[in-house]
Amino acid sequence: MVQVAVQATQSADSSDPYVFFMSYARTPQTGARPKKDASDVALEQFHAHLCSDIMQLTDHDGEESPGFLDQRMGVGADWENRLTQALATCRVFVPIYNTRYFTREWCGKEWDAFARRQEEQLRTRPYTGNAIVPVLWVGEQHLALPPVVAKVQYAHPDLGKDYLQSGLYGLKQAGRHVKYRSSVWALAQMIVKVAQQTSLEPCDVELFKDLRNVFEGD
Repeated sequence: MVQVAVQATQSADSSDPYVFFMSYARTPQTGARPKKDASDVALEQFHAHLCSDIMQLTDHDGEESPGFLDQRMGVGADWENRLTQALATCRVFVPIYNTRYFTREWCGKEWDAFARRQEEQLRTRPYTGNAIVPVLWVGEQHLALPPVVAKVQYAHPDLGKDYLQSGLYGLKQAGRHVKYRSSVWALAQMIVKVAQQTSLEPCDVELFKDLRNVFEGD
């Protein structure tokens, strides 16, 4: 996560804002000839499935994907602006929970950015709900949640016990494709519902100055 001063504004002819921002920790590449890890490939497939489902549940114009996924193809002003713009305008924050996620500084700063945005809206709309929808990538038994994260509900009746025990990646690795797809569909419905209920307003990215890794606590 980076700090850049750009305005979170959209022109009249711009595409619809992102329905969700996917926050995740990439798996480090290993070996003499590193290649993309299988878990990252699976994450990109999940993102594609989730976006496809959301397109069926909404009237998003599709000019851009309904979900932001930072491919981290490089750094620079354009990349930085795109990332902060997405955080300032997306409607739902979707963190992907695995062990590595809570050890990455930029993930903690992305969480902080979205939390600040929600707090800003709460000053004028006290009954706005929480627009963070976590996804278990691995089973809950593998996770140690930081205090700020533990406050956010991740267990939902529509997802069931298998999802809690294995996470989406675990279901996929076990060949449980029907359960995996039904879980993705349930998450898509949840994200759309939260987006509609919270109606989170865009913010000025000046709000994102001096972000901190909230996973480290005080």
